Amino acid sequence: MASRFRLWLLGIFMLLSVFVAAQDVVTWKGELRPADARPGEHAQLVLTAKIEETYYIYSLKQPEGGLPTSFEVSGGPLEVVGDPIEPKPAMKPDLVGVVRGTHAGEVAFAIPVRIVESTTGKQRVTVIASNQACDATTCLAPAYPEIVVEFDVAEGQARPEFASPITSVPEQPAGYIAPTDTETAPPSGEPVDETQAAIQTAREGGLWSYVLLAFLAGLAALITPCVFPMIPVTVSFFSKSTQEGKKVNYRDALLYCFGIIATFTMLGLIVTLAFGSTGVQDLATNGWVNLFVFALFVFLALNLFGLFELTLPSGLVNKANQGAMKGGIWGPLLMGLTFSLTTFTCTVPFVGTLLAAAAGGDLLYPTFGMMAFSSAFAIPFFLLALFPQYLAKMPKSGGWLSVVKAFMGFLELVAAVKFLSSADLAFNLGLITRGVFLSLWATILFIGGLYMLGWLLFPHQGEAKIGWVRRGFGLATVAAAVLCLAGIQGRSLGLFESFAPPDPYPGRSTGATAAHGGIKWIDDYEAGRKEAAATGKPLFINFTGVNCSNCRWMERNMFTREPVLKEFDKFVMVELYTDRPIDKERQKLQKEITGVTLNPTYVLMKPDGTVVKIHQGLEQSEERFLAFLAQGM
Repeated sequence: MASRFRLWLLGIFMLLSVFVAAQDVVTWKGELRPADARPGEHAQLVLTAKIEETYYIYSLKQPEGGLPTSFEVSGGPLEVVGDPIEPKPAMKPDLVGVVRGTHAGEVAFAIPVRIVESTTGKQRVTVIASNQACDATTCLAPAYPEIVVEFDVAEGQARPEFASPITSVPEQPAGYIAPTDTETAPPSGEPVDETQAAIQTAREGGLWSYVLLAFLAGLAALITPCVFPMIPVTVSFFSKSTQEGKKVNYRDALLYCFGIIATFTMLGLIVTLAFGSTGVQDLATNGWVNLFVFALFVFLALNLFGLFELTLPSGLVNKANQGAMKGGIWGPLLMGLTFSLTTFTCTVPFVGTLLAAAAGGDLLYPTFGMMAFSSAFAIPFFLLALFPQYLAKMPKSGGWLSVVKAFMGFLELVAAVKFLSSADLAFNLGLITRGVFLSLWATILFIGGLYMLGWLLFPHQGEAKIGWVRRGFGLATVAAAVLCLAGIQGRSLGLFESFAPPDPYPGRSTGATAAHGGIKWIDDYEAGRKEAAATGKPLFINFTGVNCSNCRWMERNMFTREPVLKEFDKFVMVELYTDRPIDKERQKLQKEITGVTLNPTYVLMKPDGTVVKIHQGLEQSEERFLAFLAQGM
């Protein structure tokens, strides 16, 4: 109980720290200019913000959804006679991809005011400065500091030169950071990313419009590669409880769906609030997390094979049986957590956008969006969770069910290899290359095929009649093993390319040009910029990840098509991995350019660094992808 209390206390502390930190990032001071202003004259109330390095605050006018800096003046001796004034802001995409005005370093704002007549001597006013500070990964809670401005009002008649409001931009402090020429384009209020535009339009339509879009996005995400490994895992896990009764089966299926929705929503939001918008990707691609999922899948496979007593301590087996297989609630919930971890990296672009908005301080819409998105995910898996109990009711299903369980065990081992490869990539070990990966797959599938053909038996299983359905599955599994062997020689595996590691195995960024997949890639952003400046070509930036299944599908199935390769010849091609510990600088760069950090994200950029268009996520339509590339020209 005490340890649980400490965990809750730690979680609350992490959440509170996000909000408390806002107080120390921006400091304000104020003064009246000119310092010798007289009664009846116009002047400026100049408010200077000093912003910590790496942070910025928003400018005075923002597109919908942003928190503009604003001021409220209270105090008798001054009359506000105009809108606040600021220097030209830098225009950059924020955490959700919308181009907004920002200020960094030190910046001075001005409020046109008039000194009330018959006011002399020492005076003071209070100004509330509403602002929000952000950096490349997160936004702090909005802050509303009170700025006390003390000044002297000189005696004498009002001077003619101060008879009109002063609307000029005030002189800026020494620490002012002026925007570059490429950062001064006026904000359109529209993101350069089509996904961002769709989400923004849905938000303008209200909460229900937004929830509907999130639900439809969840249904669309069901076809992403990360979801497929969970299909055999779900069926095999719930096949263990087919004898528990209809009531328990429905309960466990509902608990599984609740686990998906709850962990997908809460884990995503909590990790984002605690660690910024990169937190979820860092968690999903973490080497230790992937080793845990690998071990869990092997554990489940061995259970399906009936080999627990040969490989695991009996105490652990008994505990697992009591908790996950005999009516306990923690097993289905644990599977829901596993589902979330295995699918986070394939839920771009929608989830990445929602979590980036949460990092920016918006919690209402991201929470409902994540719930709707994960609910769409959960519905088909509720039916999959019930499937084994209906299979068990088939005539003479006992023998068949035993065979199905064992076959699902082989599929779980296939999925386990994927997560072992992800851990290898995260640690940058270079052990499981594409050839090794496909060799492991071929071995597992070949053995599974022999089992289905009846040529191999588990010790606890007796002779069984081999029907044409089982024999067909056996032949198909052996054919899949042969296909994997062909893949080692370079043959494309289609959809299954999504699970294999990149080829060649990715190393550190060197700035060098390397050709693979028929494309000459540059693995360094600055080197790509120099090449674009020298040739006059626009850039195509592929923000990718070593653990990104959607990235592999695009690189092996879309990038290799002849019309796409022809368009790629018009670009300087830059490929940047962003999801390993050694990739933090490139991840930060991705955040600065696109506002998101999940992969894949594709950027079309002019040679001068101006972003033209952004595309996130899997694109299965060649026509739409070519239309996207055409916008870069």
